Amino acid sequence: MEKIVFSRKYRPKKISDVIGQDFAVKTIENAFESEKIAHAFLFTGIRGVGKTTIARIMAMGLNCSSADKPIANPCNECANCKEIIADRFEEVLELDAASHTGIDDVREIISYIKYRPSKGRYKVFIIDEVHMLSNAAFNALLKTVEEPPKYVKFIFCTTELNKIPITILSRCQKFELNRVSKDKIILNLKKIISLENLKVSEEALYNIARFSDGSIRDSITILEQSLLASDKENISIEDIDRTIGYAGNKLLLETYLEILKGDSKASIEKLNESYEKGSNPDIIINELLHLTYSLLRMQSTKENAFIYEEFGKEQIDLIMENTTISLLNQFWQILLKGKEEIKVAPQGIEALEVILIRLAYSAKLPTIEELVYAIKNKKNNDLNINTDNNDIGNDLKKILDIFPKSKLIQK
Repeated sequence: MEKIVFSRKYRPKKISDVIGQDFAVKTIENAFESEKIAHAFLFTGIRGVGKTTIARIMAMGLNCSSADKPIANPCNECANCKEIIADRFEEVLELDAASHTGIDDVREIISYIKYRPSKGRYKVFIIDEVHMLSNAAFNALLKTVEEPPKYVKFIFCTTELNKIPITILSRCQKFELNRVSKDKIILNLKKIISLENLKVSEEALYNIARFSDGSIRDSITILEQSLLASDKENISIEDIDRTIGYAGNKLLLETYLEILKGDSKASIEKLNESYEKGSNPDIIINELLHLTYSLLRMQSTKENAFIYEEFGKEQIDLIMENTTISLLNQFWQILLKGKEEIKVAPQGIEALEVILIRLAYSAKLPTIEELVYAIKNKKNNDLNINTDNNDIGNDLKKILDIFPKSKLIQK
């Protein structure tokens, strides 16, 4: 029996099964129910959130022979549905615009439109990655998309809405599909785990959901790849982290603590330990950014439940004792700049070591607020600075004017 990958095996086959796209699902169901189905649709969103899946379900619903009219939730059992699922239904044409970008491909579609469907109710043209079509191809489509025959439906899918000409957008019903929430991704993974008789910890599932970045397909792919690296049906957090290219939160927090101490050597040692365990430099810097964001949010909002749930209370409280909003903001800027440097550096890990050195050095320096506070609350003689009538004095006075209250931002 042919082995089917999880992402295809558990792909929704009814519109009601689509996860995390409640607005689009409700609108499409209402359109089918009221028989007010537009002639052209455009679905946009990040990879793996259901654009092509919804398009295929709609194509089945339009041609399902189990009912005497189009239905949003096709039976998946009739001959038409089975042929569409197997990509053998001649009147549902799926075109990859990334490899069919030219005007000749569009002309072929237009010539095919002339003939009425012989098996189903509608001819459905699904054009994936439609933003890849050339300008000439888009122009050739305009008139046909605006006034197609009654038996023709167009469904466009794209990850880059900004590249679609406004002339095409204005002729379509547009649906912007959301990133799927972590809770819904975890719930879907649990269903798959139950059906496949797998064992995966809550912590591992949380990591999959976070690193899939709102993509249902990515989350399922990570789960399946982790299964291949695991001990039979038991998938550990280590299996997940190795698949992702991440050494885990424990090492991340330990590295961050060494940075806050200003210990470059210890932080680099922790970084290399993480790297040797399989962590990718891109993943590491993204996680450093994510942790910095979480700390900044906690510092500014005083909300801590979200960060305790992800990283644990003890180490986060220890980190918070040694940080301020100003310092975390400095870290954020250094990490963002470093993220770009990693892309062009000959060795990503070397660039990341340099970034950690900068962070550790920055942690030992006084913040601008601390400097202002010291200048305004200590005698000039104590600081050994004469601020009268010289460039240094003028510059310091400008800084003091910016911070008239000279108060540090409190934790």
